[in-house]
Amino acid sequence: MASVWLVLVLWIFVNALIKVIQGSSCAKIHTPASVVLAGSPVSVSCSIEDDCPLTKGKDFRVAWKINNHFAPSNLSYQESSRTYGVIIPSLPDTDTFIACAVCEEENCQIVNGVLVKAGYPPSVPKNLSCSLNLTSKKRFLCQWDPGQEMANLATKYTLHIFRVMSKKVTCHQYLIPPGAHFYLIPQQSYPLLSEVEINVTAVNVLGNATSETLKLIPMETAMFGPPEINRIEADVVGCLNYSWSLAKSQQWLTTAISLELSLKTVNNQQNKESVLLFTKKQGSKINVCDLFHGTNYSTTMRVKYSSLSKWSKWSEWSDPKIATTVMKAPTGSLDTWLKVDDQNAQLYWKPLENFRANGWNLFYTVESKEPKNTFCVTQESHCFFNLTEKVEKVYLRATNAVSSSDHTEVPVYRNKGLGSVSNFSVHPQSETSVLIVWGGTPVSLNVTGYVLEWRSLCETPSPPLSFTLMDKNISSTIITGLKPYKPYEMSIYPKYDKGIGIPHTLVAYSSQKAPSVAPVLNFMEISHSYVKLLWDEIPLEQRNGIIQGYTVYFWNEMNNIKVIKTEETSVVVRDLQPHTKYEALLTVHTRGGSLNGSVVALATGHMDGIEMLLFVIPACLGLSLLAIVVFAYIGKHERVKMCLWPIIPDPANSSIKRWTTTDSMQVIPPFKEDKEPVLVYLSHFSLLDLDEKEPFKSDYFKENQWSHDIDSCDESHSSFQTSVRHDSDHDRDSVPYATVVFGGPYQNHSSCPPAYVRSESTQPLLGADDPGSPPPYENVSPSGSASKVQRFTTFPQNSTESEENEELYELFPMLRSLEIRDTDHI
Repeated sequence: MASVWLVLVLWIFVNALIKVIQGSSCAKIHTPASVVLAGSPVSVSCSIEDDCPLTKGKDFRVAWKINNHFAPSNLSYQESSRTYGVIIPSLPDTDTFIACAVCEEENCQIVNGVLVKAGYPPSVPKNLSCSLNLTSKKRFLCQWDPGQEMANLATKYTLHIFRVMSKKVTCHQYLIPPGAHFYLIPQQSYPLLSEVEINVTAVNVLGNATSETLKLIPMETAMFGPPEINRIEADVVGCLNYSWSLAKSQQWLTTAISLELSLKTVNNQQNKESVLLFTKKQGSKINVCDLFHGTNYSTTMRVKYSSLSKWSKWSEWSDPKIATTVMKAPTGSLDTWLKVDDQNAQLYWKPLENFRANGWNLFYTVESKEPKNTFCVTQESHCFFNLTEKVEKVYLRATNAVSSSDHTEVPVYRNKGLGSVSNFSVHPQSETSVLIVWGGTPVSLNVTGYVLEWRSLCETPSPPLSFTLMDKNISSTIITGLKPYKPYEMSIYPKYDKGIGIPHTLVAYSSQKAPSVAPVLNFMEISHSYVKLLWDEIPLEQRNGIIQGYTVYFWNEMNNIKVIKTEETSVVVRDLQPHTKYEALLTVHTRGGSLNGSVVALATGHMDGIEMLLFVIPACLGLSLLAIVVFAYIGKHERVKMCLWPIIPDPANSSIKRWTTTDSMQVIPPFKEDKEPVLVYLSHFSLLDLDEKEPFKSDYFKENQWSHDIDSCDESHSSFQTSVRHDSDHDRDSVPYATVVFGGPYQNHSSCPPAYVRSESTQPLLGADDPGSPPPYENVSPSGSASKVQRFTTFPQNSTESEENEELYELFPMLRSLEIRDTDHI
């Protein structure tokens, strides 16, 4: 099997080799240029040999391939019977292979090809610069930026140096090695102090380009080494004298060069830097004056050839040298701030801009003259001491190793507690500064100025108090140099001609962010229905801002969330379910952000016996009372209703039978006026409950009225009377009232018929125009006189109710209309 594969591979190889040999001897290819400008058209021609085995006696055609892809047929043409050509408008790549192929039907064989390159002329060299390095054998180095280069086209660079010697221009050319864009010019090719012209030319097959020409003096481009300060002398007050030299490899130079001195105060004595420029020859001294007295200065130096030349560059700075100016007594002023609390005094001070220590070992002395006493001698900027009541002024002076300054007088104000400023506020301006704003002071006091003091609350060790004095016309100021996310206590004191006002104090931050840590939740008390949570305040140094409040999130397994916001450090969560698991989360807030603590889990407890009793007993009592009320309402509805709110019957709206003129009206004799029988209604019907021992008053009865002494029904019932009055002329238009009077509770009168007493009231119950109002009621005697009817008779006890009613109706017919059919509700 292996031998078969080997034979097959050999056959394929030999066949391909034969075709290549046949194709290579079939055609010649030609192009005008193998390198063309990118974007230009390219023409290629192919001549087929007469003895080409691929075409001899065959029907063929010629095709073109560009980078192994067939070219469009419209680009090719036929020059003669055996010569074919193609014109390509633009090459697709910088390196393009164009091939000529002989095709028989769909089988094409490449017979020849050519590689054509496309590119651009070289770019103009840019940023040509040259510098002279005096540190190592005066090397003159030039370098440039080649720009964009063609990778497929070789570019050659040539450096040209032109110089004028005896009115003759000489030129030196240096061919740059391939790939290099700099060249080190030999020393003999250029002068140090004469002007030269330098340029660079780039060349490739498509063209050339030349850089701009540099005109310079090689020495102006010299790069010096750092100079050396040999000695510093302080022989004159406020002056320093310097001796200096160039580096050893450049000390041969004798021309004047530029120097720069940098003087800085040491140990931040004045925190000032001075840079001075000189033009000196090597070996000459430099004198610097107008310096602070008795001040340590650190000096460094650097040099260059000329400060006027754009080609000159500064050397590196020299090693620093320290020297001290001549000392004298301190000068200038000090700002002071004295706070007195009973006999305890705190004095702070700070130097103004015009203060000069003028020496070393500066210290301060606080003393009084009357009585003469020295309170403290210190190198700090504050002093705490005791004051007697006799001291009205203290004095501060600064002293150095030579002498002392003039005294600064500090008055002692013992009157304190005067009016304070209003509307004191702090507004952040940046991460390290704040704006302080305050209002006015009481009009009755003469303000002379303000003192603003501030101090950090969480730095260790505690920094000294800072303060500033301000004029009385100032109402705002900016404090700088604060640390972000750190608390500062700021106070403002108004100063009066009689004393110091009450301070206005607050805590402020220049910038805030979320706290660094979150409080830890603790459970102070856990019950079956509530939980009391407690946490500690965040340490001051980790708050990073003013705490605005806390938010407690409390939820159970059913995700029933309670959100409680508070400014305190404890909270009580109520209305919880017993024996239930809960989780709690505490969030702390500042103006700069919020921070969540860790989630804490807990479980509520069971109800104990006492709590169960406190819950069950009131519940049982309430349910029992509710059951009693419901039972009484359902079982004894009418009786309960009458006990709570008795109903006084209203004839117009009650269940009492209406009065009618039926059979009872037939036995009534005719009225004095001839009238047709009409319905008669009482507009009012009331029941009066009289005491058994109270007789009817005499004013109930008058002459010409029906008056009856009614015998009692039995021993247990009181007597009752009726009275009816009628005056046809007087009461024609009045609305009468009828009153049923009982001697005892009306609920107990079941067998005794009631008596009816005519009311004397003439007040209309219903208006005359009201259609529902009954017509006037009139009593008419059957015989024309009412005197025949003396009283109601007493019925035998064994008589029936119907018999009693019939007898009563015969004696007093109108009572038939007052028959009560249903009195259960009364």
